[in-house]
Formats: sequence, structure tokens, C-alpha cells
Amino acid sequence: MRPTTSYAAVRLLAVLLTVLVIVAHQYLPPKVLPLYPDGERLSWIYGPEQQGEPSADWIDRDNSYFWCNYAANDPYSCGWSFNLGPDRLTGLDLSDFDGFNILIHHQGESPRVRPYLRNYDPAYSSPETFDVTSKVMSTAIRTQNLNEPIYVRLSEFSVAEWWITEFDIAREHYAPSLENVIVFGFDFNVPGRNEIRIEKIEAVGERIKTETLYFGIILFWMTVIVLEVLSRFYLAHKKSQADDLRINRLAKEYAKLEIQKQVFEELSTTDVLTGILNRAGVQRFLRKIYTDDRDGRQMGLLLADIDHFKNINDRFGHDVGDRVIKAVAEILSKNTRQSDIIGRWGGEEFILLCPEMPESFLPIFAEKLRESIEQHIFDNHDQPINLTISVGATLISPNESFEDAFKRVDTALYQAKNSGRNRVHLEIS
Repeated sequence: MRPTTSYAAVRLLAVLLTVLVIVAHQYLPPKVLPLYPDGERLSWIYGPEQQGEPSADWIDRDNSYFWCNYAANDPYSCGWSFNLGPDRLTGLDLSDFDGFNILIHHQGESPRVRPYLRNYDPAYSSPETFDVTSKVMSTAIRTQNLNEPIYVRLSEFSVAEWWITEFDIAREHYAPSLENVIVFGFDFNVPGRNEIRIEKIEAVGERIKTETLYFGIILFWMTVIVLEVLSRFYLAHKKSQADDLRINRLAKEYAKLEIQKQVFEELSTTDVLTGILNRAGVQRFLRKIYTDDRDGRQMGLLLADIDHFKNINDRFGHDVGDRVIKAVAEILSKNTRQSDIIGRWGGEEFILLCPEMPESFLPIFAEKLRESIEQHIFDNHDQPINLTISVGATLISPNESFEDAFKRVDTALYQAKNSGRNRVHLEIS
């Protein structure tokens, strides 16, 4: 079933829109969330004391400029961090972002700086110990890459092994968590003095995730395909119903035609006057028995003719003649077997086909028919009519054609008439 022109146009438009969406997605500006500087977010520096002196301090707090000196024997690192949420336990959901644009300025000895995130979740932390038990996720940046904008992917962050070990964290929490990040910071864990100025930190991500876009496109086309399949199925179902109705209508019309055909065949093979078979009907029966296997059995053939029928027509008129022919047909029919075929061969001639008729019984059967006519008085009001018939008889051999047998029975009828009428003449090949 071909789609309609309008549907094909809509489908082409959908294809073009799909291509346009895919191309346009490449040029969508990224989603940007500024994180720092932000006057409402709290930031601080930290580090262990070294011989009673701090290991980190501000150089210019207003410009987020500080120094940090990490010594080899320090118990923990020194660095800087800031809160991402309005309080210490509420942070930001960064799971829809892809990474960070960072611009920090550095001077110092350490080859690397470590950006880190902390995620709070009551599953592994508590409000009393969140500052140490919140999940730590970190990565590393070469300090030689600082002093110019860099992009750090969120996928680079991994959970700190020391955090897992120190707090005996269950395995289901080993993966990074970004749903409630409360702290973003930088620290140094390689010995050396460093000066850092934080200029800009922002979270960036795709406005529409590539996976989400392609999933949406796949879902859209799956919906289109399902709707098309359902539409085609519905149209096919409707067409099938229409075809069934048409077939049923044609079947009814065909049944009517068959009935009419049978009626016409019956009319065409039945003699209108007598109601028995006419010549065409007899010939149709003959074609059937000659087509079917006769199993090598012979068949009796009789040809009867009303004697002096012309005199009846001339004396009493054709109406009486028709009644006589009809009466003769009724008498012959009553005296034949159910398996016998009787027909009006033409005019006042009648033909009988007698399947499985023994040769010895054939002349007896023919005499019986002749006598039934001779003994019958045809009522014609005050002028009764006595009739006789002449009968020719023969047997159709199993392998003999009807034409050959008919020539013989026609000769036999001629002999019966020529011998004085009202008699049977048997002619056997």
C-alpha cells in the first residue's frame, strides 16, 4: 500500500527537520553557570600551621589572591575552597553539566594543582561531620597550563581512595556523585610555595545533551514508524473488510447466477410440452455417461414412435395431438425404472436409455411399454382414441459409440413400422 502524496510530503519534511535539528545542535551556545566570583558565596583558605605560623594566607582577599606553602611533613594539604550552596549542606546539582571553564593565575614551585569537589549525601555523611565525611572527588592540572583559560571535564574527576579507605565506604558509593556538590576548591599536595589568584570558574554543559537529542530523535522516529505501521494496518484492515464485502457480494451474485444457470439449463434440456428431457437433455446425459467410466457394462437403447400420429392431428387438431404426446410421455415414464432416461427425441418420437439392461430383458421391457400404450384409452371427450407405438430396440456395447448404436436402433424402428407397426423389433450388433 503506497503512502499518499500528502503523507510522503510530511515524512520528507520530518526528515529535513531531523537533519536540521542535528546540524543546529552543533551550533547551540553552551549552557553556562557562573560559580566564581560571586559575592554571595563564602570562600576561605586553609593549611596546617608550620612552627606556629600559617601555611596559607591572603595576599589580596578582594581579588581572591593568596599564597600557600605546603611542606613535606604537613599532615594535610593547603588550598582554597568556596561553598556552592546557600548553606554548608545544600549545594548544586552539576549532573547536567559537562565540565568547568577555569581561569586561575599561578606562580610557584608545585608542578600540579588539584581541583576537587565535595558532595554531601546522608547515605555516607552527616551534618556533624560533613566537612570531612562528604565525598571527595578530584583531578589534577599541570601548573604550566595555568594563567590562561582551561577546560576541565567532569568525567576527569574520580573519588579519592583515601576517603573510601578512611571512612570504610560501601562499594555502591565508589562512583562520583554530582547531585549535591557543596564545595569546589583547589589544593596543593606537592611540597613548595605557590601564589594563586582565582579569576573565573564556571560550569558549562550542552543545552541539550547529545545522548538526549539522539534518544529523542530515535523515539520520535520510532513513534512515526509505529504510527505508520498502525495506520497501514488500519488501512489494510479497512481494505480487507471492503474486499470481504465485495467478495461476499460477488459470491451471492455468483450463487444467483448459478441458480439462474441451473434454471436455464433445465429449461434448455426439458421438453416444454411433456416435462421430460428434450433432445438436448438426452445428449447432455449421453456426454456424461460417455465421459464417466461405464465399467464395461452395456446399456439398452429404445426408440419409440406413435403410429399414425399425422392422422390424429388431421382429424382432431393439434391441441389433441399435443395432449396425446403428453399422455404417451406420462405412460412411458410410469413404466420405466428410476435409473432409465426417457426423452422426447422430436415430434412424436421418444428415446429411452436403460443402463445395465440385460439383453434377454430388453425385448420384454420394450413389449411392456408397447402394451401399456396399446391398452390405454385416451379420453377425448365423446371420441376416445386408441393409440399404438412402434419400438426399435438394441444394446449399446461397452466400447460402442452412441452414433453407431443409434443408426442400428433407427433401423430397428424402421423395420417395426415397415412390418405393420404396433410392434417391437430388436436389432443386435
